[in-house]
Amino acid sequence: MGFLSQAGHLGIKTQASKGTYVDPAQGTPGTPNAIDGIFLYTKSGSLGGNRELLIPDPEIGGNRDIPDAQLGPIAYSGEFEFYARMDALPTLLKAALGSAASAGNGTSTPFTHTVTPTDTSLPWLSVEERVADGYMVFKYTDCKINTLHLEADANGYLSGTIGLIGLTQATTTATALNARDYDTTPMIVGSNVCVRWGGADLPAKSFSIDINNNIEDDDFRLCSMTLGDLVEKRREITMSATIRPQDSTLWKTAMWGSPSATSPLGQSYKDDVEIEFESYEDIPGTSPAVKYNALTVIPQAIIAPFNVEPSGDDVIEHDIEIRPVRPAAATPILTTVVKNGLSTVR
Repeated sequence: MGFLSQAGHLGIKTQASKGTYVDPAQGTPGTPNAIDGIFLYTKSGSLGGNRELLIPDPEIGGNRDIPDAQLGPIAYSGEFEFYARMDALPTLLKAALGSAASAGNGTSTPFTHTVTPTDTSLPWLSVEERVADGYMVFKYTDCKINTLHLEADANGYLSGTIGLIGLTQATTTATALNARDYDTTPMIVGSNVCVRWGGADLPAKSFSIDINNNIEDDDFRLCSMTLGDLVEKRREITMSATIRPQDSTLWKTAMWGSPSATSPLGQSYKDDVEIEFESYEDIPGTSPAVKYNALTVIPQAIIAPFNVEPSGDDVIEHDIEIRPVRPAAATPILTTVVKNGLSTVR
């Protein structure tokens, strides 16, 4: 007997408050509505648990063998890989950044969701994880997204990875198939992903963006076998891209501090960045037709210094790092606007 991993599932729903599990299942099975959670198809991963077997140090007068060992505290943390789709994306962004607002945009069924980072605590999530068919089903209360990674190649799909950390785990019964509101919106291909620097498209072969909340997964306390809390530390947002340069402008921007510099300057050069994803398919029911779309605007970012490294007859390419910055506290480091067919962010 074996267990088929594809029979698993992952459901997520935002909690109203810490400590209370909320079921991500549909309120009315087979009929999605605004209060449901969202279920994701995943390529790999597990929240599971991380735990050590505690081995004591040798004792004087003891023997050469280990006399005993005990189980240490347990942390529920792990990563899931997935194809990025537009119904689940606002939920993941809200969980990783903190704030979201929804509004209609004048057509029949598409909705606009604006997500900006918060400087306060991130929302708590409830998670249902089914590991294969008949192996195990878990429910996790008080989870947070620690990391969110999105990437795309020119000849591939937009995909991502989320890193989750949770405080409590329990077994449960799997949500019935007709009560899982899966994100079945179209996948996004690299030809519909654009990265812009200073309003102009970068000649990029690939790109990635990472959000890291730097939540500790080893905050253990005496008299407890689980994590004490999930506290976000400094938020780090980084981008990378592989480009085929059309001239030396980006190199001068990064290394000399200005696209027009003729020698090295002291200050870094800052400009805006846009990342846009769009589907080929229309949002069902829209008239006039509207595509699934996500636009991220970063008001100020810096291209980190990089070297030019020719090799044989290879076409010159640069792997560049772009670091978003936030000089003014009143200005969000980034803002993402998503258009999809859901009225709320789950």
